[in-house]
Amino acid sequence: MKASIITMALSLLAIGLQAQDSTDLWTKAKANPNLGRHKFIELKLHTGGHIYNGEDMASVLEHGYQALEVRMAWMSTGKQVWQRALNYPSYGIGFYTGNIGNSTILGNPSGIYGFFYAPFHRRKRHHFEAGLALGLTYDLNTYNPETNPLNNAISSKLDVYFNASATGVLRLSELFDFVYGVDLTHFSNGRTHTPNLGLNMAGVHAGLRVHYNTIRNIVVQQIDPNYEAPIRPTLLRDPLPKVKHTNELSIYGAFGVVQIDNSSGVDAYYGTASLVLDWNHKYTHVCSFGAGLDGFYDGSLGWGYARQYGKVTSLDKMLMGAHIGHAVHLQRFDLVTQVGTYLWRRDGTKGDWFLRLGIRYNINKYGFVQVGLKTQNGAAADWIEWGGGGRLEL
Repeated sequence: MKASIITMALSLLAIGLQAQDSTDLWTKAKANPNLGRHKFIELKLHTGGHIYNGEDMASVLEHGYQALEVRMAWMSTGKQVWQRALNYPSYGIGFYTGNIGNSTILGNPSGIYGFFYAPFHRRKRHHFEAGLALGLTYDLNTYNPETNPLNNAISSKLDVYFNASATGVLRLSELFDFVYGVDLTHFSNGRTHTPNLGLNMAGVHAGLRVHYNTIRNIVVQQIDPNYEAPIRPTLLRDPLPKVKHTNELSIYGAFGVVQIDNSSGVDAYYGTASLVLDWNHKYTHVCSFGAGLDGFYDGSLGWGYARQYGKVTSLDKMLMGAHIGHAVHLQRFDLVTQVGTYLWRRDGTKGDWFLRLGIRYNINKYGFVQVGLKTQNGAAADWIEWGGGGRLEL
């Protein structure tokens, strides 16, 4: 009997201690001003005009475009160094739908993408953000020589969606922000299908943000019905550590597929390849500059050279170049921009200089995968590079 009483007493004591521990843990947890996950939903309307270099669709595009976007973002608090170095950015996923002109010719495109906002010029109730978004757009009516011959801008059902923006953010209350700004949107398939003049839309946007904290409902229902979760994060102002200047060597290989100009009457696809050797120097917590050498192979050059010169060798389809570049490091992701020129080639078919815009994901300390766009003759799409490589910190 005594043993049973002692056992019950110990059990009740253990339950009481466990309840006390849980209470202490919750007291400590709710003292954290950034408990939970701070997010916002953004609804934006766009309007503007087309930047079009052709002639066939000038009348189709003359009335501009209208679009709607819905974005969901995670907000950073400055817990990590790169977040403080970039002034507490936000990032997330979004959905786009728009009327870009005559729907019979162009369709009514929609898109899904990832985006990133980097704030600057922060004030108590107002700041600005530089934004980038990259994804895919679909529901386009494509070029067809018989049923849709006017559409020399889009020739594939699935295109790359790219958006760059500068946005002002005005705080209306703890819950709402008003957003406004200018942006540039681009649709292109990277010459995987032709014609491919692409669509470039420049305009203005305005909308609302609604802030929320995902932990609120969970806590109120299961732990503390009186808990008021902070809707916006408290930005951590810890000083940045000293920059660790490093040098890095990398090698990158990629492939692609292109189609020659449809005006040739030839419906054929060709392979492309890139080999890049790079040196980069990290000069801030999140930025590097560098330079490198490029080797290119474009199988589609053979068709044009055969008509122009008669005889074509594999060497004729190769080019060699050099570039300077810059990268922004976002945790495991790098935003790569490079500008280069050709050191050796058969002729000036591709112009004198090129750009490379890419996004890299670092799998580990030594390896990465990368997708990007290589241009020709300035900003005209040459091909999409799909590849990966290795890197070594010196």
